[in-house]
Amino acid sequence: MSLVVVGASKNIARVAQSLSSEIVFVQQPGSLRPEVLRDDVDELFSFDYQDEPVARSFAERVLKPRRPAAVVSVTEHGLEPAAVMAEVLGTPAVPLAVVRAMRDKAGMRRLLAQRAPHLNVPFAAPGDGDTLEELFRSPYGVIAKPVSGTASSGILLLRAPAQAQALAAQGHYLFEAFAPGAEFSVESFSADGVHEIVAVAEKGTGAGFVETAHLMPPAALDASARARIEQATRELLDALGLRDGPAHTELKLHEGSIKVIETHNRPGGDGIADLVALTTGVDWRRVSIGWPLGQRPAPGAGAVAAAANVFFTASPGRVAAIADRPAALPGADVVAWEVDVAVGDLVGELRSSGDRVGMATVTGPSPEACQQAAADLRPDSIVTTEDAAS
Repeated sequence: MSLVVVGASKNIARVAQSLSSEIVFVQQPGSLRPEVLRDDVDELFSFDYQDEPVARSFAERVLKPRRPAAVVSVTEHGLEPAAVMAEVLGTPAVPLAVVRAMRDKAGMRRLLAQRAPHLNVPFAAPGDGDTLEELFRSPYGVIAKPVSGTASSGILLLRAPAQAQALAAQGHYLFEAFAPGAEFSVESFSADGVHEIVAVAEKGTGAGFVETAHLMPPAALDASARARIEQATRELLDALGLRDGPAHTELKLHEGSIKVIETHNRPGGDGIADLVALTTGVDWRRVSIGWPLGQRPAPGAGAVAAAANVFFTASPGRVAAIADRPAALPGADVVAWEVDVAVGDLVGELRSSGDRVGMATVTGPSPEACQQAAADLRPDSIVTTEDAAS
């Protein structure tokens, strides 16, 4: 039986091909090169799968006769279409209502207010004008975020109600009281409502709340705090109704209080799956794609005690110079290095993950060693820019 994969990258395509003898790829037009396909084994269909009626029709007309074992996606914009197609086919999947509850940030807040209010923050969904005024009593300010945004794009910190009015009029912004504290992300796997914590990472952020580092395991969590983070994740997933499959959850810990930032029924991006593999031995991409086929996080040991992904940033301007990959760092190893710009390219403001200019992966004997190595890299100085007019 075949496996249908929605919105696959080149890497995800290869993982999927290792799981099933036949793959049906469903892609946005032009998003997957034909050479990735295996001759006479894989099929590729390209259309706007985010159009729900079109996705339902495709599942009925094209997929049903093929009788696939499952429809999966690990990309944010493919989660709902995969659930829609699975619903038509009756194959194992996270129910569409649960996927939507996790993707719709306002919907998630409403459910938490009912089922797990201790994990929630004060919020105002689109149309909640009276509540919006009250949020600005927070001494930390108010976060404005697109209801269905991704990649840290469009997130703003507001200090006065007047700043929120224009955004509120657009009707697709969620407003939340800013939650102070250290931020962590949790990779979990659920089976029949039992939530296994696969890994926990400590997150670093820069301007505009764009993620600049992930450290696994965290340096800032003792055993007691980690246990509370893990329990909060399980309570969240129960509240949202997730019973099966992977999840990536982001939370903040401040003075013993844990608040949920957001969650997704997919693995974390930003190379977090590589950190999971390095530190736990779990092939997180394989599990996340193959769970409807019986793939599970297998017990094992990681190759290293700790690892971190560090993202390079640069000031706006034209790239003038790029530093070489260091041969070594004190107490840590550089195992991956990628620069996404070349001399002469233009670099814009850091507004989303797509504005970062590269990354490195470091490994070491402890989280503290990786944390120090990341600082020693000086990731904001790998790419040097000059005035674009120069």
